[in-house]
Amino acid sequence: MKKILYNQTDYYCTLTSNLDFIENKTKHGLELAYSNNNQVNDMRIDLKSENWKILWPNREGEIFSSSKVIKAINKYQVSSGLSLSYPATASCRTLIFMEENGRGFAFLAPPDREGRVTELCINAEDYKNVSLNIKCKNTNWYTLSFITFKELEDKIQDLQSSVPWKGLGIVETNSNWQIQVGLIGPDGKTEVPKNKGFDVLVDISDLMLKKLGENNILHIFGYSIGHDMGYPDYTPSNQLGGASHLEKAIERIHFNKQKAVFYMNGRIADRENIEKGGLHSSILTDKNNLPIMETYHTRDFYVMNPSSEEWQDRLLAEAIKLKKLGADGVQLDQLGGRASPVPAGETWGKGYINLINNLHKERLTVWIQGLSDIYPADWFELTYRDINILEDGTIRGGTPLGKPDKRVFQISVPGQILLIPLSKTETKIKTKSKNNKTIIDLNLGDEKLFLYNPLYMTQLEKLIHKAVIK
Repeated sequence: MKKILYNQTDYYCTLTSNLDFIENKTKHGLELAYSNNNQVNDMRIDLKSENWKILWPNREGEIFSSSKVIKAINKYQVSSGLSLSYPATASCRTLIFMEENGRGFAFLAPPDREGRVTELCINAEDYKNVSLNIKCKNTNWYTLSFITFKELEDKIQDLQSSVPWKGLGIVETNSNWQIQVGLIGPDGKTEVPKNKGFDVLVDISDLMLKKLGENNILHIFGYSIGHDMGYPDYTPSNQLGGASHLEKAIERIHFNKQKAVFYMNGRIADRENIEKGGLHSSILTDKNNLPIMETYHTRDFYVMNPSSEEWQDRLLAEAIKLKKLGADGVQLDQLGGRASPVPAGETWGKGYINLINNLHKERLTVWIQGLSDIYPADWFELTYRDINILEDGTIRGGTPLGKPDKRVFQISVPGQILLIPLSKTETKIKTKSKNNKTIIDLNLGDEKLFLYNPLYMTQLEKLIHKAVIK
């Protein structure tokens, strides 16, 4: 079936669907209702005009002109187009198309609470003809026209309150700042003095209380055998004093009225660790039943299946061990920042949703990279990472078509808490919104690991001074 979505002077857009739909006019706009929700739907949006402004849900949100699509495709040599995968790299199923004067329309669907994968792939024949393919488990889609962005924001809010559109529970926090520290690096080495061990965390919390006040977050990574090593074993390193030493350090962090949050990776597991200790049934496999693998810091990792209850249980057990030592929360890395290696229509996020809900039952806070409207994390890291595109055109990081624009997330999940690196607050985050609270992350910037070394405290004090005095 084919439908004209937009027809104005010099701006034209049509939708083609391989499945039949019924058009329902509502007070919000147009609903495209499908009778069979069990099929995989393949839709194509065709846009004519080199002046379309397109805002799509790259995990950080990205805005670009339609004329930039063909340039990007040629630059990155991806003949099949550039693609996003929801619910991993893409934040939500909301696409916004605008004329140069700001008016336009949004094409959007409710969050898939089962965490099924939706693929978004953009291509171009030339500067004026852009197509965007959407492949997903069937659902109803909505078209909302608007004159101003504020009008669109109001329409989406009204739509979400009147149709089945289950949003996230928003968690309140009084934290304004986060400090990061890695104790053991990817090479397994540490510069933490032997006579200090985990006590360096206490020194950091002393400085936090003095310079930043109460209730800030101390995020700790590389506290077991190193960063990107040994997953999913997060036993505190004996090299730093072991579990009992860490427990005492956390007590003093809490005495300084700060929070201790620990790194965990929710998506990958160290190959050697799995082969020695089990969890083979939780490894994600491809269509040939071969394990899916990735490499970080020259080490091989298995990509784990989030639908596996055994994998969920193992991560929960590791988090509970940290909680017993006093941890306030965990980071679940790579949940929202890596493309889902499964076909459109398959479940990917449901297991992660269950895991986060179970962590909340243990009264642990959770934060993840990227943005999402289905993962019930307490805050989301707005990283704006360097451009990283796989050979097949999948975008794993950065904004290759344009520049960051988080409005698509703000209007889809109003009120959610965003974690923003200090290095990005001036150069990248220009739009402010009363709908979103921010926590500023004090790190070195440029994606550098903020590892403890003899200069760490001096560097940290300079960062704090820059953040507070600015």
